[in-house]
Amino acid sequence: MTEIKIEKKQPVWPWIIVILVILAVVSVVYFFFLKDDDTADVATDKVEMVNEEQTIKLSESAISEITDYTSFIGNEANMSLDHEYTHGALDRLIDATEAVSNSLDIDLRADLETARANAGDIEDDPYEVDHANTIENAANIIFQALKKIQVQKFPDLDESCAEVGNAASAIAPDTQTLNQKDAINDFFQKAGQLLTNMKNK
Repeated sequence: MTEIKIEKKQPVWPWIIVILVILAVVSVVYFFFLKDDDTADVATDKVEMVNEEQTIKLSESAISEITDYTSFIGNEANMSLDHEYTHGALDRLIDATEAVSNSLDIDLRADLETARANAGDIEDDPYEVDHANTIENAANIIFQALKKIQVQKFPDLDESCAEVGNAASAIAPDTQTLNQKDAINDFFQKAGQLLTNMKNK
């Protein structure tokens, strides 16, 4: 008779253990080394974005002009029949707006020269009856200039800028200037607040 030889199969479980160990090592390497790198990149991006938002810095000249303007408008009792106060406030507001635009490389010279000419007309003939129209024109030009600055560099100040626009629109061109001192001073105050907000960013 022939003898039947039975061969024993080698066990498979050692191979399964080797595969599981390799998978465990790969998982540990991924979770402890590779996954942390992705998180670090995200954290770095967030820090860089915050730093970019904080880089808007006005020049010393712009800060000085804003301070000069806000100090001047604080004394509204000076508004007189010859409109020296109104002319002075408009001139200082134009100077402050121009200094801010120059500091931020935004060209508003043409607009501000038109506003400056309107402000000059107020003082040239103090008894002219259409000064309110001239003041309203200058206020709207200055508002548009401030809006350009706000849209380009200070998008979060849109509400403050809208208040300046509303105050400029409230100046009635057909009403004598001295009969709407409050409306004119409100415009000056709102513009001063917007400039102060820009300075403090």
